[in-house]
Parts: sequence; C-alpha cells; structure tokens
Amino acid sequence: MGFETDNLPLFENSSDAIIVLQDGIIRNVNANAVKVLRYAAQELVDRPYGDFVHPDDVALVDSRYRKRMNHEPVPQVYPFRLITKDGDIVWFEIHAIEILWGGRPASLTFFNNITERVRAQEALQESEKVTRGILNAIPDTIIRIMESGRITTYKGPEGTMVKGKAPYAGSHLSDFLPREKFEEAMAAIGQALAHHTVQRFEFKWAEVRGTQWYEARIIALAGSEVLGILRNITERKRQERALTERLQHLETRVKQSHAMGTIIGRSKPMQEVLETILKASRTSAHVIVYGESGTGKELVSKAIHDLSDRAGGKFVPVNCAAIPEKLMESEFFGYKKGAFSGADRDKKGLLELADRGTLFMDELGEIDLNMQAKLLRAIEGGGFLPVGGREPVYPDIRIIAATNKNPEELVKRGRMREDFFYRISVIPVTLPPLRDRLEDLPFLIHHFLEKLGTGDQLPVIPSHVMSRLQAHHWPGNIRELQNVVHRYITMNRIDLPAPATHADLPPEPREKGTPRPLSEVLAEAEKAHILRTLEATRWKKARAAELLGLHRKTLFRKLKGYGIE
Repeated sequence: MGFETDNLPLFENSSDAIIVLQDGIIRNVNANAVKVLRYAAQELVDRPYGDFVHPDDVALVDSRYRKRMNHEPVPQVYPFRLITKDGDIVWFEIHAIEILWGGRPASLTFFNNITERVRAQEALQESEKVTRGILNAIPDTIIRIMESGRITTYKGPEGTMVKGKAPYAGSHLSDFLPREKFEEAMAAIGQALAHHTVQRFEFKWAEVRGTQWYEARIIALAGSEVLGILRNITERKRQERALTERLQHLETRVKQSHAMGTIIGRSKPMQEVLETILKASRTSAHVIVYGESGTGKELVSKAIHDLSDRAGGKFVPVNCAAIPEKLMESEFFGYKKGAFSGADRDKKGLLELADRGTLFMDELGEIDLNMQAKLLRAIEGGGFLPVGGREPVYPDIRIIAATNKNPEELVKRGRMREDFFYRISVIPVTLPPLRDRLEDLPFLIHHFLEKLGTGDQLPVIPSHVMSRLQAHHWPGNIRELQNVVHRYITMNRIDLPAPATHADLPPEPREKGTPRPLSEVLAEAEKAHILRTLEATRWKKARAAELLGLHRKTLFRKLKGYGIE
C-alpha cells in the first residue's frame, strides 16, 4: 500500500520541499526542504516537526497528522505556517501521502510555499475591511442592481426592514417600490446604462420604523449592473415641509387680509406687489423699491424685513436726501471719540446699527459718487472704518433701497456708479401709483377713517364725494389720500381741484370785438373733452382713446399738441 523513499529517485531532485514524518518525527528531508527552512539536514532529522511549526498552527497540524495515520477523513491540502532558522514566518500549503519507512507507516509531506499568495490575500482582506469600514461609516444604503431590477448585493443600516422583510441580495426592486416608483427606477437604470449619467429620483419606503423618504442616485457600473445609493432624506423632507407650511401660512395670511402691516390692496397690481414681497422675504438679497412719492416704499420695505429671517434684527430707515454731504460718512460709518470737534463719545453708524438686520435707504439717488464707492466696499464684505477709527467693522446687513427716480438714467448721466446700482438692485419691487389701482380706494379710505377717526362711529363719505375721489388723478398718491381723508374728518369737506373744463382754459389774446376763429374754439372744446374723458378713465389713455373713437397714436399726438402729459 506504500513504498520506501529509497526507491524514489525523484525525492532529492523534486522542486517541492519534501519531508518524511513518522510518529511525529522528521525522518528525512530533501534539498529544497533544507533550503526553505534554512536548517542543515542534520538539524532537522530526528526532531519533532512541531519544533518548526508556528505555535498557533501546531494543534491543527497534529490533528490532521493523527487523523491521517488513523485513516480518518482529512483534507488532502491545507495551509499552515513554518518558522525558519532565521525566525521568518513562511506560509505553506501541505499535501501528504502515506508511505512505508523502514517497513512502518509514515507520511511523505510536500510543502508548497504560498507566502506571496497569503500576503496578497491578507492585503485584499485588509482592503476589503477598510472598504467595509468606509461603507459602514456612510449612512447611505448601497445596492448593486441588475438591469432586470434584481438586487445582487446590499449594504444598509442593520435591522432595516422594508415591507416586513430585509432587502437582502436576491430580492427585486418591485418587492419594495410602488408601481409608479418602480417604473421610474427602471427608467433611471436604463438611462444610467445607456448614457453613463447619474440619475436621481425620490421615493418613499414603508419600513418597520414608519414611512421614510429616500433620495436615489443610480450610477452605471461595468456590464449590465448599476450602483444604487439610497440616502434617507426624511428629516430634510420634514424641514422642507415645515418651511413650506410656514410660507403658505404667511401667504394665506397676506392674501386673505388686504393688508400686510399697513399695506392695503386687493387690486391686481397690489397682489403682484404682495407676491414679490413674499419672494423677496425668502432671501437675503438686496432689494430696490421703485415708486412715485407717497406710494408707500418704506412700508413695503418694512414688510420685507418683518417677513424675512432678519426680523429679529433692526430695521433702520434713513432718508439719504436729508443727510448733508459732509456728514454722509459719519452718519453711515459712525465715528470714534475725538475724531473731530464735538465727538465726545463713540457713535455707531447706520451700517453698524443695522448689523444682522435691514438698512432701508430712501432717496438712494441723492448719495454722491465718492460715498457710493465706500458703501459698495462695505456692502460687498470689505468692511469699513468708522471716522477716526483703526479697526475695521464688518456688518452683516441687507440693503433695501428706494427711489422715485430712474437709477439707470442716473447711471447714464454719471450721477450713480454702475457697479453700485447693480449691487443694490438684485430684486426690484415696483409700486403702482394710486391712479393705477383705484379699485383699492374704498379700502384705503376705510383704513384711514379707522386710523384717523375718533369715537365709535366712523364718518360716512357721500356717494358724490366718493365719485370725486374716484375721478381725481392723485399725484401725491397714498400720502395725498391720507391728508384728504384727515381734512374731511377734521373739517367735514373734501379739498380737491375741480375737474378741468373748457372754462378753465385761458382764453387766447385777441382784439376786442374780433370773433375767434372756429378752429380755435373747436380746439379748445376738443382739449376740454379729452381732459374730461381722461379724468373719467382715471388717465388710462388706451381706454380714453377707445371711448373717443381715436387710434391711440392719434390721441397721443393730440395730447402732445395740447401739452398734456
């Protein structure tokens, strides 16, 4: 059943390291075994093999050796470690066959050096360990998905359950996603594989811990597989929903009442203004408010501040036209004690007072070019130095500017810096004049009657007086209306200029007793009729042209000829 090694001519010449074991003792070694173990042959022979086996592997080798000698089932090949004479640890793969040595059973054992292979495996395992550590540190769920929708591998939070079962490899996307989201996922997989682009979509999973929102990113891999990265965005969705509900609440409050603060308006132009106020309040971008004098530019600016995240800070209004040019710098930047005669204490400037709040700059066009350059630097984050100061101040401010002039025209005329204008006018808000929103007139009048009236009973404005108010052009806008209502409450009369008639037109000079030419009389009558029509249509020229039966260009030509603007 065996053979003697003396009868094996290849024993010494084999490329493998070979030893003969009998009763746990090394009986013979070939040249390669001597070379591998770095011992002389006489140092190996007649010594227990356990002297050279790594201590952690002795029990394993002993067990396998005894089982083989007792003819029990044992793996033919297995790895273990030997220690060389130099103390190096070398990995071997062992293969043994039974032989006879001196007429008694022994084991002919072949050693194949697998140290490099083991090191490569250890490096791979370490790499996989690091990769697993990285993946486990990532809160995202990561799955590999076949083009068919079959999940091949899965990594996710421990204990995650979807619809009552864990999403392990072998499951299918259709097991977890509702039909419409499954179709969206399959479409994303197809797009990722076809175009090698990252596809994104959101979906809900019904888990044991409740319904969770996920964001999915689909990335194409080699072949027909994709990588799905699923990020739990439930908290983000909750915050977004809370923010949306807050904004909707504010919007509903604004739309259902006709006022935001003291802003009154149900007309379409004012509804557009209210929409813009809400949009502007959601950002910290600078705002510029356009409008004629008396249209409520400061009220609108205050509403934007109060609805924004800066409501906890100060709203600092300043009329730029009221500040002398020489005091501009000290007013905006402040000054330090002793900076000039009379500076007996430190004083914060307008920019510093508005830190983390809003600075409302009315009459923006009245700031000179030099001051515009300094303000621009401060607004852009470059800070400023108070007058007499050495330490720069870096305020966090939002600018809301207002003007009744055309800033673009000021830029063209060189009275406003272009970079200053564009830095300020990120979000424009245009307020309509009162004559373009006369449907708001009753609400505005009622508001001022409540605000300015005394006693429990509000004054009543007769219909003929209301008609006069409706027909007025309101050049002073809301401010003029407030004054008119105040006078009515105080003096019980309405002071408005009477509508223009032909009698109001100055007569042309002519010789006494000389009849006037018919063309002059007709021109006067035409002018008076056009003025009455314009008053009746609240100066809506297109509507007036329609009532007069004229083309708009014809009406505009006549208005220019009569000096009517």
